[in-house]
Amino acid sequence: MSARSANEAKVVLQLGKELIQWLESSSPESLDGLERYCDAFAAWQASWKKRPDGTVGLSAKDADLGRRIVAQHATVLRLTEEMRAEVDRSLKSLRVRGKGLRAYTDHLPKRISTMKRRG
Repeated sequence: MSARSANEAKVVLQLGKELIQWLESSSPESLDGLERYCDAFAAWQASWKKRPDGTVGLSAKDADLGRRIVAQHATVLRLTEEMRAEVDRSLKSLRVRGKGLRAYTDHLPKRISTMKRRG
């Protein structure tokens, strides 16, 4: 593994660790963190795709680093799927409430009083 790829792997692991904490605590920073994590993961993945065919096998350290990234990425995917499901539920609830409010406000009064009130 090249030094650049090793640095990218360390960045992915660090950003993933922070992201998991933010997702578990429902932090508002989680969306920005998710974007940074996805960019770093894509850069790390691209560095692996550039490797020529028939390269020498991975060292034990590189294989361990790869396993850690895979496990962390699976956790990130699970948490983001839970977040997406929660957003879907919230949007459904808001649509139902919006429908109720529109139904309530669409009923106009049957008559309009023109008397002035004194008081």
